[in-house]
Amino acid sequence: MPGPLRGQIQTVLGAVAPDAIGITLPHEHLLIDFEVMFAEPAGVADKPRALEPVSLANLGWVRQNFNSNHDNLRLEDEQVAQDEILLFKKAGGRTVVDPTPTTIGRDPQALARIARATGLNVVMGAGYYVGASHPPDMNRRSVDELAREMITDLTTGVGDTGIRAGLIGEIGTTYPWTDNEQKVLRAAVIAQRETGAPLMVHPGRHPAMPMELAKLVQKEGGDLRRTIMCHICRTIADVRAVIDLAQTGIWLEYDLFGMENSFYPYNPSFDMPNDGGRMAHVLALIAAGHRDQILLSHDIAYKTSLVKYGGYGYHHLLVNVVPRLRAKGMDDAGLTRLLVENPARAFAFA
Repeated sequence: MPGPLRGQIQTVLGAVAPDAIGITLPHEHLLIDFEVMFAEPAGVADKPRALEPVSLANLGWVRQNFNSNHDNLRLEDEQVAQDEILLFKKAGGRTVVDPTPTTIGRDPQALARIARATGLNVVMGAGYYVGASHPPDMNRRSVDELAREMITDLTTGVGDTGIRAGLIGEIGTTYPWTDNEQKVLRAAVIAQRETGAPLMVHPGRHPAMPMELAKLVQKEGGDLRRTIMCHICRTIADVRAVIDLAQTGIWLEYDLFGMENSFYPYNPSFDMPNDGGRMAHVLALIAAGHRDQILLSHDIAYKTSLVKYGGYGYHHLLVNVVPRLRAKGMDDAGLTRLLVENPARAFAFA
């Protein structure tokens, strides 16, 4: 099977032209097993809550402690995934990027079934998440071996499925990051250089980490204009530091729209901004001349984010955030740039 075509976007059902992807969510998880992030509830009285199914009775607690409930960390029902992502389609959406890494629930055949059932373009990722999710033999794997695996996923398909990844990532790092995480990112840069695929990086939770990662990608010969830095809003509070990062040419992904809790269990000392704070950053970046580097999404990975469980859903950006951006002065051309044109450029193979 030939490799991905230059200038096209590789979906789980084949390559499509950039002008066919329409409104795009650049970072969502349709199916994921996020157990690797589980943390025991801190309070003795709350420990039984870890085993409860998500329900209206515990929704407030689970939202506040989203990684301390096993059920919340699993999105494994294909029918629910279809129902939920169809809300995005009904609101005008056309394409969804699912960068779920190899060991936390990536399922190429399930993604292909969802794409067929919904008529949406679905783009799948390749590579590995943070060290805690790495396979047991990661210490023995070489950079070249990891790179070959990613390249195979991109050019011939995952295993014997024939279903090809359309991006490298999300490649996971922690802070401070581990030797194996660095090895995986080096391999990812090789895969980017050889295939022209976009690269997506999940930064460790420290404001200096995105710049450190950008410098490593550049040093290894990667293309920062083809590289997406995820989760900006939970990593860098100071928009001036984001503007500094933007000077490298990297894509800036504000992908936690809909996460309105200020308490952030993964980094309790950091106050998570709400959607108003995210919009303020986006508008400041546009004012500073970086409109062409911004991507917007929700990073849905928990049941509490789904409409079925009391969340805002995959259509939240379109039905709730876009009207607020219009009210803040963004015109149709600006919205089209953020929701259609930027993703079309970000995910096309070089």
